Amino acid sequence: MRVYKKSIDNTLRGGDMNNLKVKLLSANQRNMVAMAIKPNTKTTKIFLHGIAKDGSPQWYESKGVFTKSTALNYFYAGEYSVVFAQGMTKSKVQNWI
Repeated sequence: MRVYKKSIDNTLRGGDMNNLKVKLLSANQRNMVAMAIKPNTKTTKIFLHGIAKDGSPQWYESKGVFTKSTALNYFYAGEYSVVFAQGMTKSKVQNWI
C-alpha cells in the first residue's frame, strides 16, 4: 500500500486542500487510480482520480461528507466505491497526484 501526503497550492485548486492524504489504488474496472482525504479535519469529502477511456484525467469528490474516522477506514481499505453510493460530482480540486 502506498500512502502519500501532498500539500497543494489552494489558490490554484479552489479551496483549503492542504495536506491531503493520497492513496494509489490497485487496478479496478472503473479506472480509479487514486483516492484522497483531508485527515486533519473532523469531517472530509473523499476525492477520487480516474482515467477516462480516452486517457483524459477525471477528478471527482463525494457529495456526502464523512467523519474523519469513517473516511480513514475507507481510505486504508481502498474502498473508493463508497463515493458512488453517496453520490459524486466533478471536483474543482485537481492535480493532487
